[in-house]
Amino acid sequence: MNIFKTLKPLTRAVITTLMCSLPLLGVSSVHASAASTPLKSAPLKVTLSPSDPTWQLAINNKLLGPTEVLIEPTERGFARQVQPLLQAGNYSEVAALFKGRDISQDSTALNLLRAQVLLSTKDFNNAELAYLACLKASPDLVKAHQGLSLLYMQQAKYDKAQTHLVHSIELGQADAQSYAQLAYIHVQHSQPWSAVAAYRQALMLAPQTAQYQQGLLFALIESGDLSQANALLKELLNKTPDKAELWLQRAQIALQLDQKKQALAAIEVALKLNPKDASNQLLAAQLHLTEGSTERAVSLLKQGLKHATKQQQVEVINTTMQTLGWLVSQQKWDLAKDLIGSAKRLTKQLPRDEQAQFSVYNAQIAMQQGNTKRALKSLNNALKINPNLGDALLSLASIYRSKGQLTQAKLMYVRAQALPDYQLSAWLGLSQIAIDSKDYPSALKQLRKALQANPQRQDLITNIRALENIVRQEG
Repeated sequence: MNIFKTLKPLTRAVITTLMCSLPLLGVSSVHASAASTPLKSAPLKVTLSPSDPTWQLAINNKLLGPTEVLIEPTERGFARQVQPLLQAGNYSEVAALFKGRDISQDSTALNLLRAQVLLSTKDFNNAELAYLACLKASPDLVKAHQGLSLLYMQQAKYDKAQTHLVHSIELGQADAQSYAQLAYIHVQHSQPWSAVAAYRQALMLAPQTAQYQQGLLFALIESGDLSQANALLKELLNKTPDKAELWLQRAQIALQLDQKKQALAAIEVALKLNPKDASNQLLAAQLHLTEGSTERAVSLLKQGLKHATKQQQVEVINTTMQTLGWLVSQQKWDLAKDLIGSAKRLTKQLPRDEQAQFSVYNAQIAMQQGNTKRALKSLNNALKINPNLGDALLSLASIYRSKGQLTQAKLMYVRAQALPDYQLSAWLGLSQIAIDSKDYPSALKQLRKALQANPQRQDLITNIRALENIVRQEG
């Protein structure tokens, strides 16, 4: 009796100390312990793309007047037939009339018109054939090179487009649009400095063209010339403060300067201008998380889950999963529950392992609410998908231990200790079960393994010494 009177408070002390050293057990934690930052991901970046350009194609609607190439006298009747249609912009009707003509029998002038009309109706294959027929007859025909460059750009064949564009500039077609097209191609080739030079040439010829100004801004940001980009951006925002794209570019500059608060302010303005943009919502949510505005971040993620396109859903749900893990680790249960409710409908799009992890988060929320039945169901579902899911094994062990089902709890810990990332938690859990069962030598064995593998955990030494004292007294 005297021995037990001496041991009892000491045992309680060991249990209390051990429980404090088990951060991964119980309903209040997950394996991914609380980090200093919520999301472990690549540096935040605004997804910018050059504005969708609008290129003008000049269609020759004056076939009967003097032009670079002339129609044959035998083609004048056809020219008079299509002239009013061209002037009225009825290009599809003109295209239909060309179907009745043999391309090999038509003049270069008529084939150039054919190519221009077919390009305007997006019949790219036949337009290309017509342009190539023109160049075969007249290799330095500027309008054919210019038309082919536009055609290839619309098909994202930028190398081919560049070849014809450069040739047309060399032949004298050095107008603002040609330089802007060349700049756009440089952007697509990830050559921002070349793009900057070409956009500046375009702006020398057409200084008030907003499309070229925004293209230059994009290229400056991509090139890292943030001082020049900032100066241009201020000018553009003064002219058009309601353009969401400009605020996103301001955010990107701020991010590159590591000015997260300024970036967040700019993105919030962009969201007010375009409130249903899931990409902006996602980025704003990530920034709010890093800045500590958790409630706003969850609200934005819920909106992102609602508004995401099919292409955006994977990115939004992945960020949601990271956020859920962080919310659970921080014991922000109400927010985690709120977010999990919004994400459920999209979880089928996750890989199966991620679906299993989602079930674990659901279970951990249920555990916190005291709903053991739902937690067990979710955890068992998770382990059906991934039998080696450490978070599920540890959470199940915690439930079984709280219910006094130590054999089942021990089995979960034994399975978890086979997983390198979960060994420490498993050893500590097995040690705690051994203490609950008053098997102090086994508890000591588990703690020694834990300390040997994790010598930085000096807090374990106190527990080990206490258990050693107990074992000696019992021996």
